[in-house]
Amino acid sequence: MYLTPSQLDWNCGKNKKMIKMDDKGYAFAPMAFLLMVPVVVLAVSFNGVIGELNSISSIAVGGDVTATIAHNIVTAVEQDTADAGRYSAMMAVQTIINKTNIYDNHPFFGKTGSNSTGDNSKAFIVKSTVDMLNKNITETCRVLEQQTGRDIYINNLYVDPTSTDTLNIFEPNDLELYQKDPFGFYIKVKSIPIKVVQRDASQNNNQSVQFDTPVRDVYVSIEQLEDPWIWVMTKHRNSSVIYRYPYYTSSGAISDGTGGDYHFADNVAPGRLNYLWECFLGANVTVMGPRPYYFSDIYGLSFFDRLENRTPETSGSPPEARMSTFIIYDVLEEDHGLRPTSMLDHEYFEGVEGSVITAQGVTVKTPSGVEFLISPTYRGYLDLQPTY
Repeated sequence: MYLTPSQLDWNCGKNKKMIKMDDKGYAFAPMAFLLMVPVVVLAVSFNGVIGELNSISSIAVGGDVTATIAHNIVTAVEQDTADAGRYSAMMAVQTIINKTNIYDNHPFFGKTGSNSTGDNSKAFIVKSTVDMLNKNITETCRVLEQQTGRDIYINNLYVDPTSTDTLNIFEPNDLELYQKDPFGFYIKVKSIPIKVVQRDASQNNNQSVQFDTPVRDVYVSIEQLEDPWIWVMTKHRNSSVIYRYPYYTSSGAISDGTGGDYHFADNVAPGRLNYLWECFLGANVTVMGPRPYYFSDIYGLSFFDRLENRTPETSGSPPEARMSTFIIYDVLEEDHGLRPTSMLDHEYFEGVEGSVITAQGVTVKTPSGVEFLISPTYRGYLDLQPTY
C-alpha cells in the first residue's frame, strides 16, 4: 500500500504520526507494514522447507526403489520357476529319447528304466529346476545391485555384485511338484527371507525392506512337448506331441469318473463321428501323418507315468492328472499279428483286443482309412456306443 507525495502532504495534518516513509519517498501505512512481515518470515523459512522436502523426497524415492527391487525379486522367482520347470520337463523328455538305441530300448526314469541317475522323473525335474532357478535368481539380484546400488540378501545369503558364483538359494526339498490336471504340473516354492538395503550411507537415509516371500504355486504347462513313451514303445515309428483335445468339457469331479463329457459322438454321419474324427486329426499333421489329441482319462497315464513307463495299475498319479491318446496306425503289426488291437494308447501296447464302431451302417475309420478299434471297456469309459 504505497502513497504518492501529494497524498502524503494531504494526510500529514491529521495522520502525521501514523505515516512512515522509506528512503525512496514511499510511505507505508502501519497495516501494510504488518502485512509485509509474514512474507519476509515465509521467505526465510521457505529455504529450509525446500531443503527438508528434498530430504523427504530422497527418502521416498529411495524407499520406492528398494521396495520395487524386492517386488522384482518375487516376480523373478515366480517367472523363473515356470521357465525352468518347462525347460526341465523338456530335458526329461529329451533324456529318454536321446538314450533310446539298440542297446537300451527302455531308458525310462525310476525303477522301470536305466536312467543313470536312478532318479524318478519328478526328482530329475525338481533338481534341474533348482539348478536353473539358483543361477537365474543370483544373476537377477546381481544386476539389480549393480543398477541401483542396493545390497540384496536372499534366503540369508548376501549377493556379491562383483562375484560370478551361483548361490545355493534353493535346495531340491524347497520345491514340491504335484499335478491337478493332465496338461501341466505345479511347482510349490517355499517361502524365503529377502532383505534389500540402500547401500549409500552418506545421505543418512538407510532404507531397507525385509520380508518373507509368499509361498508360490507356479503352473508349468507340458503342452506341445513330445511324449517319449509313445516314441519308445512304438520302436521309434510313431511320434506323438501332447496337445489338449479342445472339445472335452468338465462339469464336476473328474476323479470320480462322472465329471466330463468327451463329445466324441455329438454329430453322426455315415462312417464318421464328430468330434472323434477331430480327435484323430489332432492339432497338426506331419510327414508321419496326424498326431491325435490327448484327452483327460482317469484310467490313463500321467505325464510322469509316461516318463517312467508305468501302467494304469502301477501309476501313482491322481486320477485327475491322467490322460490318453490314440495310436491310429498299427505300427506294431508284427507283434499283434492278425489280432484286432485297441487303438487306445496303453491298451494298444498291452495288446488288448478291440472292436469296431459303426455309424449309420458304415464302419468308423481313422483319417488313414483304417478301421477304428477300441475295447468294450474303454468304449464305455468314453461314452461311445457300438452302433449309431
